Amino acid sequence: MWAYHSTFYQIYPIGFCGAPVHNDGQTVSRIRKLLDWTDYLSGLGIDAVLLNPIFESDNHGYDTRDFRNIDCRLGTNDDFAEVCRSLHSHGIRVVLDGVFNHVGRGFWAFRDVQEKKWDSPYKDWFYIHFDGNSGYNDGFWYEGWEGHYELVKLNLQNPAVVDYLLDCVKYWIDTFDIDGLRLDVAYSLDHNFMKRLRSFTNSLKPDFALIGEVLFGDYNQIVNDSMLHSCTNYECYKGLFSSFNDMNLFEIAHSLNRQFGPEQWCIYRGKHLMTFVDNHDVTRIASILKQKEHLYPVYGTLMTMPGIPCIYYGSEWGEEGVKAPDNDYALRPCFDAPKPNELTSYIKRLISFRKKSDALCNGSYRNVMITNRQLIFERRTEQERIFTAINAEGNEFCAQHGELQGEVLDLLSGERFTMNGQLIMKPYSVRILVFDPDSHPEYTKEQTADAELDSVSLEMKEADSPDSPADLDTRIPLAALTVVLGSASPRRTELLTQAGISHEVFPSTCEEHISSSVPEEVVQELAGQKAENVYSRWHSSHPQERFLVIGSDTVVANNGVILGKPAGRDDAHSMIESLQDHTHQVYTGVSLILYDGKDKLVHTFYEKSDVDVYPMTPDEIDAYLNTNEPYDKAGAYGIQGLFAIYVRGIHGDYNTIVGLPIARIYQELKKWIRF
Repeated sequence: MWAYHSTFYQIYPIGFCGAPVHNDGQTVSRIRKLLDWTDYLSGLGIDAVLLNPIFESDNHGYDTRDFRNIDCRLGTNDDFAEVCRSLHSHGIRVVLDGVFNHVGRGFWAFRDVQEKKWDSPYKDWFYIHFDGNSGYNDGFWYEGWEGHYELVKLNLQNPAVVDYLLDCVKYWIDTFDIDGLRLDVAYSLDHNFMKRLRSFTNSLKPDFALIGEVLFGDYNQIVNDSMLHSCTNYECYKGLFSSFNDMNLFEIAHSLNRQFGPEQWCIYRGKHLMTFVDNHDVTRIASILKQKEHLYPVYGTLMTMPGIPCIYYGSEWGEEGVKAPDNDYALRPCFDAPKPNELTSYIKRLISFRKKSDALCNGSYRNVMITNRQLIFERRTEQERIFTAINAEGNEFCAQHGELQGEVLDLLSGERFTMNGQLIMKPYSVRILVFDPDSHPEYTKEQTADAELDSVSLEMKEADSPDSPADLDTRIPLAALTVVLGSASPRRTELLTQAGISHEVFPSTCEEHISSSVPEEVVQELAGQKAENVYSRWHSSHPQERFLVIGSDTVVANNGVILGKPAGRDDAHSMIESLQDHTHQVYTGVSLILYDGKDKLVHTFYEKSDVDVYPMTPDEIDAYLNTNEPYDKAGAYGIQGLFAIYVRGIHGDYNTIVGLPIARIYQELKKWIRF
């Protein structure tokens, strides 16, 4: 499940977008504000955005009026569809708040009951008694959620209600391509409903994530193979802030061991619960902590303990907000723009480490050493072993323990050293120690960049081609660079990863313009446009960073004519018919842009491969067209899918067809970069 390896970012849209707290009926496209934040979220390393209620409601979003339309205060369905496309293009998944336990008094079916009483076909959608009256003088009594009668409880044991809600979920997947749901007050939901929801969403989208809001009780009751993938870990939420406030790390250590420890009686081993330090319902961590210095070790603990970390918007720069007795407005503010600071950079690094770490995402948990003010715990898989060492006090501490042995790499400081029974822990600090660092080159870039840059003097001028190899003493080390891939293609990412090149995915957002019809010129022009777009956007948000951009584009050509995506079945039929029993070409253009913190170097090139296709009968062509694959992929792109059975041979680099000639890229980069 993708969620287990992700970092979430929670946004309360009505507050985030500055919408009125009560529905004024005016349609304003405020949700498009998220379009201005996608680059920031991608740069932070966020994998998924969790959006609290976005559908038409009476007031705060949890009092739904209409499950099929975006709240008019936020805009239209078309606005939100564009936001989802933008987030997806940046490699960020979208999870919505599914409010299925109750609706608002303005919900269309409840209004029908108010009007028609006994004669309403929807009276059994709710828990209604016509021999009583409500506080609103409706002429009948109904059950509200936990005594809140502005929230009308739905009857989830009524098949018609369940069918309606599932149909709405399908509509959200079809319309917005959402990737999961947070189930509001999941502890109140009917278990059979959650089982039906799991099987239904799995049939529509097998990797669809279901995460429940649970405040108390046994999480195993709803987090299991037949119901939800995860739920909120409120036990450890409370344990985190109170452990630091009370200077009693035994509390969080006990909770983590009770849930995930090595003993057979530990209750949630193997599960991935959603962890957080604040959200839209509770006082922000920067306000609840007694000492602001604890923000760093709190987030260090959050990002290395078991679970799926979720960051609440604004808290990554230390925004404050105190829950009021009668409302949550202070917790749900509107920000004109992100306000990143040193804390944000620290959290970004923690997210980056977690992305690379099997142990932090999936590893076992074990307490190694505990005092009131210090805690060392282990995360471990067969591939990796990590110690997290936390010091909550304002003085340096020397931990002494028999397990503090062996060579380690401190991910945060970059220090590599051998422990001999003790470990120095600075005030208010977290140390993330990777054992056997030679076996984990994925962390090398993070740790050696600054040190190597100090010894490298690189003078560059913008050029069209790196014609002569740079001297070994002047080439910039790969470890000193952030590599930015200007594409969301999983195959391009896979090729870079296989080549040992750690990178950030940051897709281009430019509109493509071509001035030529010659395939080799077109792919270089498109690759250059994408690389320049990514370069300018990345540089504006990371002005001090040294980075390399890789932009690429691929086209298929037959007899010198570029084949685009077919307009329909007839067009696709003609295209496939022209390719069968014939050899055609695939061109991939690549544009490399290197920025060393001062100067910019550019090199663009292309590679070509020939694809020879077997003869295809009319029935085979029709069968392939019926797969719908050829409507998305032109020509030889199909060798990655069902078209592969018709490919007689490939002459040239297969990776050119995939979309990234990695061998050629490596040879070109060697002229600039020291691997």
